[in-house]
Amino acid sequence: MAKNIYARTLYFLCENKESNYPTVDLIEEALGLPIPRIEPQEFMLAMQQHKHKILLIDHDNYQTLNSTIRDLPLSNKIFETVIFNVDRRLTTDELLSFGHLKALFYRDDEIYHIAYGCGEVINSHNWLPRKVTAQLLHYYRHAFDSQTSPATVDLTAREIQILRSLQTGASNNQIADDLFISEFTVKSHLYQIFKKLSVKNRVQAISWANQHLMS
Repeated sequence: MAKNIYARTLYFLCENKESNYPTVDLIEEALGLPIPRIEPQEFMLAMQQHKHKILLIDHDNYQTLNSTIRDLPLSNKIFETVIFNVDRRLTTDELLSFGHLKALFYRDDEIYHIAYGCGEVINSHNWLPRKVTAQLLHYYRHAFDSQTSPATVDLTAREIQILRSLQTGASNNQIADDLFISEFTVKSHLYQIFKKLSVKNRVQAISWANQHLMS
């Protein structure tokens, strides 16, 4: 691989950057580039600084990372993500929860294959299995077909507030606290939002907001 064309940095998001991560060490060695470790707290504090960087995430630790900091906005499209150590075929909602998913590697993939794919991502290419690509294409085609007239969606100011909170990864309880309303009221608003947008869940609502709400 031609190392001189690499410009962007791949960061390994982990619970403790002082711990040993043998698989990441092997990927780093095969890639021929350093993969700095970054913890969720550090990532949150320097979010603006890191928003254009690529996050490497071990799928086995994904839920733990999400629960470490509840506001960890991995579903935000500004974060490019590479997921490895996946042990099964993921649902479309799971794939969408990784934000701007650039690459996915299964547990039995060879280290060289993972390193090569990471190199392609660093060079601004995608490296997704064919079935994963087909899932995402099917989802986005359906989303486009069902949302061809977003201007006609009659959202209230409060519903837009809640949609923007969803984009940050906030839970129902956090939204209630931030807006000084009950969690029941948040759920009621979400029901109306999902109905108006013709979506089934938070992930699809966030996807709609990312495409149609101005920053």
